Amino acid sequence: MSSSQTTVMSQIISNYEISARLRTLHNLVVQYAGEDRYEVAVSLCKQALKDLERSSGRDHPDVATIHNILALVYKDQGKYKDAAALLNEALVIRAKHLGPDHPAVAAILNNLAVLYGKRGKYREAELLCKRALEIREKVLGSDHPDVTKQLNNLALLCQNQGKYAEVERYYQRALEIYINCLGVNDPNVAKTKTNLASAYLKQAKYAEAEALYKEVLTRAHELEYGKISETNKPIWMIAEDRQNGKFNPALTSQAIAQRSALMENSTVATTLRNLGALYRRLGKFEAAEVIEECAGRSGKAVEGAKNKSSFLPKK
Repeated sequence: MSSSQTTVMSQIISNYEISARLRTLHNLVVQYAGEDRYEVAVSLCKQALKDLERSSGRDHPDVATIHNILALVYKDQGKYKDAAALLNEALVIRAKHLGPDHPAVAAILNNLAVLYGKRGKYREAELLCKRALEIREKVLGSDHPDVTKQLNNLALLCQNQGKYAEVERYYQRALEIYINCLGVNDPNVAKTKTNLASAYLKQAKYAEAEALYKEVLTRAHELEYGKISETNKPIWMIAEDRQNGKFNPALTSQAIAQRSALMENSTVATTLRNLGALYRRLGKFEAAEVIEECAGRSGKAVEGAKNKSSFLPKK
């Protein structure tokens, strides 16, 4: 398991109410899973579960917590059916003790939705995700930042089903919440714009996708290098100048020099690559070359792959 996967697992588990006596177990399981020592992690969970059921009964709230922890280990191993069975048991226990509208119940529903999505059961996953969204909205309010997590998951599930109108609606709503609650400079704003742009691309809505990519790159440039001016342009402006016969070697060199700082941001790096591919799709080859050079990709490599893009539909 990569460090990023470990972080995600820790964050998901932390959504549940973990009692003090299970905190050490939780931390050890996250550690062992992060080291790919799944057998040790599973063994710890099973022994703790056995001891707890013996001392406190099979429907104790902490039993549900261990089910959650073990289910996430199984998920990382690709044992989706085993993970789903555990989460369903945890769901029954949580609903019994906390009620059907508790955030901990929503967290289980969300994780079940993820598992169903992994197995290609997108419709079932969507229904679970919608129920989780209802709970979060009821408890937290419709504009709470945590609601966006559910909206993003729903958007992905709908995209896998080709339901693009719903994808757009979910991403646009998530974007509005991020901006209102966290501000335009929050990293989630750029990520959501990039995700929405991908949905536009799959529908051949190139102009809409291009506009979002430019917004992301402009904001990233301003945060790093200050207000846009004739002598301080984001990469996409320099690329379009070249496409329109206004090539400025000094600005191009400046953009290339700035790429290392910008490319440290994975969202910006993805946006640059996607915009370069989109420019080629639209026949803006000179603009694409500037973008590709700034993104650190060779023109020949991109030229060879330009018709194999996974996110651009064929005309």
